[in-house]
This record gives sequence, structure tokens and C-alpha cells, in this order.
Amino acid sequence: MLENHSDTIDYTATPFWQWDSVPLSDGTVQLDVPYDSIFQPREAMDTVFRKSLFQRHSLQVQHTDSLVRPDTAEPAWIFVTLILLTALICLYGKLRKIRPLTLLKSLINHRAMDRMVRDCNLNRSIIMLPMGLLLVAAVCMPIHRMALQHTGVGGYLLLSLGVSLLYMLRNGIFRLLGNTFENKHGVALYMTNNYFYNLMEATVTTILLYPFFYLPGAQATMLIVIGAFLAFAFVIRFVRGVKVFLTLKNSSCFYLFYYLCIVEITPILVVIKWFIAQ
Repeated sequence: MLENHSDTIDYTATPFWQWDSVPLSDGTVQLDVPYDSIFQPREAMDTVFRKSLFQRHSLQVQHTDSLVRPDTAEPAWIFVTLILLTALICLYGKLRKIRPLTLLKSLINHRAMDRMVRDCNLNRSIIMLPMGLLLVAAVCMPIHRMALQHTGVGGYLLLSLGVSLLYMLRNGIFRLLGNTFENKHGVALYMTNNYFYNLMEATVTTILLYPFFYLPGAQATMLIVIGAFLAFAFVIRFVRGVKVFLTLKNSSCFYLFYYLCIVEITPILVVIKWFIAQ
């Protein structure tokens, strides 16, 4: 038969550590008393207040509000400009049917350059002008980032516009000197060589701009890489242009010295002087 208990205490609901570990002789278990009723409670230490190190100190608190976390992400217009610049280079090559391998051959071979001019219908200077303007747009991006970052997209557009005008003025001086010294064909070949090198420089510089803007901690390194590449390309282009010009008959040495020193070398010296002054 089942035993009837008069108590209503549920011993199984009590935690095991409150029960006595030694059973009684009759087989029942004695309910123990909780520990907090037996032992004296531990006294907590009082809060210790210490004098602040910043009281009467030269480094006083300047800002009492929370500081806004700085935003290190590049503006959206930079990404849009890079994509647009890449698309324009691809579109120009597609419309003019310029292949990268053919372009590289034309940079070192005079006959390959003539074939490219004929096959791609690049017989006018206005058609080849976008090659130089694409280079201007690509080079102005790191310049704006390092020197005119606070001006935003408006400053970049004004910088690109100003450099583009100087670039077209430089080409105009080339044509003026060619007409003056009656050597239009030599100047045309020299400018064509420059345009082809500008297209190559614009393509490589645009590729290098992606790690320049979006590779963390590599902006200074990529700036040196871009500058070294442009300097190396300028030297190769200059030597190649002189070689193309000197292969023509009836070339004037005085005219060669004139445009090389004033139109090519002098602007580079001005930029170097400005950089050293900064």
C-alpha cells in the first residue's frame, strides 16, 4: 500500500547541496538548512575613491561629448570616375579597333606605327586627341588626391580641365613650330608617337589607380610606382620621338633643340621645381 504523508514539502525541488550527505537509520533523508542561515555573510569592501590624475593637469578634457568615428572610405565619385575612365579607354579602343599587341608594337617600330595609323584610320590629330585627354584624366586623380582632396569632385573637374587646356596648348605649339620651320610631316610623326604612348600610359595608370585608392596602407607605395612608371614612360617616349624625328630628311637641328628644350623639358623642370618648393 502507498504511504500517506501529511507534509507537502517537495524534497526533489531543493538543490542537492542543501541536503545532508548522510542518510538516517530509517532510510529517510533529513532536510538541511541553507548555508546563508548558518555562516556569517562575507562583508564586502567599501568603494575606494581615488583622486583623478587629470585634475589640475595640463592635459584637461576638451570634449565632453562622444567623438564621431572618422570615415576612411573613399568617396563614391572616385569609384564612378575610375569605372567611367576604364569604360572610355575600352570604348575608344573598340571604336578605333586598336589591339593591345598592335599598340605595343607601334611603340617600338616605325612601320608598325604607320600600319596602325592606316588600319585604325588615325590620320587626323583630332581623332587621336582623346588618347592624351584620357592620360590627363588618369594622372589628375592621384594629383588631386594628394594635393586637392578637400575640393572634392569639383576640384578634380577643374584640375582636369586646366591640364587638358595646357595639353592642347602644347600640341598647338608643336604645330606652330612645325609650320614655322616648314617641317609639318616631322611634327606630325612626333605627335603621333606621343599619342600612342599617351594611350599606353593612360591604360597602365588607370589599372594602377585601383590599388592606389582601394588597397589599405599602400597609397604612398602606389604613388611612387605611378610616378616611376610615368617618368620611365616619358624618357622612353622622348627618346623614341627624337629617333622618329631624326630619321626624316631635311630636319632642322635648331628646330629640334628649340622644341625639345622649351616644349618638352622646360615644363618638366617647372613641375620639379614646384615639387621641391612644396
